[in-house]
Amino acid sequence: MNNKLISIALTSLALVAGACSGEKGWTVDGVVEGGEGRKLALEGFNNSRWYVIDSISVASNETFAYHSAKPAPYPEILRLTLDGNSIYFPVDSVSTITVNTTADNFAGAYKLSGSEEAAEFMRVDSLLAVSPCGDARADSLVKRQLTQMVVDPNAGLMTAYYIVNKRIDGKPLFAIENSRDLSVIGALAQRFKNERPDDPRTKILADMFISAKSARLPRVQSTVDVVETNLPAEISGYDVKGNKHSLSETVTKGKVTLLSFTVYSAEMSPAYNVILADLYNKYKDAGIEIFQIAYDPDEVAWKQTAVNLPWISIWNSPKDGVESLMKYNIGGFPVTYVIDRAGDIRERVDNPDELAKAVAKYI
Repeated sequence: MNNKLISIALTSLALVAGACSGEKGWTVDGVVEGGEGRKLALEGFNNSRWYVIDSISVASNETFAYHSAKPAPYPEILRLTLDGNSIYFPVDSVSTITVNTTADNFAGAYKLSGSEEAAEFMRVDSLLAVSPCGDARADSLVKRQLTQMVVDPNAGLMTAYYIVNKRIDGKPLFAIENSRDLSVIGALAQRFKNERPDDPRTKILADMFISAKSARLPRVQSTVDVVETNLPAEISGYDVKGNKHSLSETVTKGKVTLLSFTVYSAEMSPAYNVILADLYNKYKDAGIEIFQIAYDPDEVAWKQTAVNLPWISIWNSPKDGVESLMKYNIGGFPVTYVIDRAGDIRERVDNPDELAKAVAKYI
């Protein structure tokens, strides 16, 4: 398998082999059938290039093991290489990842275990390997499945990072020149900003997205501390009574509109909706509307909550709602956009506790 990660510089990591009396680090071990006596290259990624951390010998019983001297300061993506074929895997602090494969089909018939993200990595590479078009970049079904994994807030963050940085035959799977692909990268940049602000990748992804947007796609809307001025895309759907609502029509009624992206079955939903209800009751006479899209996997769960809400609530299944999530660069829930009376997006609010302060500026 020749898929490679795009070259993105990261900070240097102390990945040192050998025994250590200090903190225990991460481990990669496993079996390479038919590989006794062979040497595996363990490689890390830094300063725009892959570099060799160490060479690992496969023992006579076909097993191998490597123990890092220190925990990884941030989750990382590493790879094992044999005869030019690589198996990619994630490590997180003191994790133990196990690789089972064969020497004659090293990167084609392998199994990763030890963490949920290791299993996700294996699923990603399986999708790429079975692409019926022979080129995952041109395979709309595979690309759509991988995109869903990136925008799914429950997917591993390093899995999402792995996907958007894949290269197929030297060409990026997600290209910054493509507006749809760039929206996915922007959503991931926002998710890193929300979930892992101190990770060096956070700034790197944000800089890449903003730079590409400014230089090549000036109409793509930024999600990283940039005020948007219009609607990236139309959103429409039916409420629990069967009435159809569209965002474009709602925002032209001269009200301040809160565009809310949420999941009703999520733990945070009740508290978030209480905040929205307080704002709705406080400002409904002054002119406020809430246009809420729920991405619950179960339509029944959406209806049970939506029937009790005084504002517009429509349902969009995770599968059918991918495009709107991409267009509005939603990498996690809840997210609220504040749209002024002229129909322009003025603020994006990721922290519900800050919503009241943001709304007050436009009422």
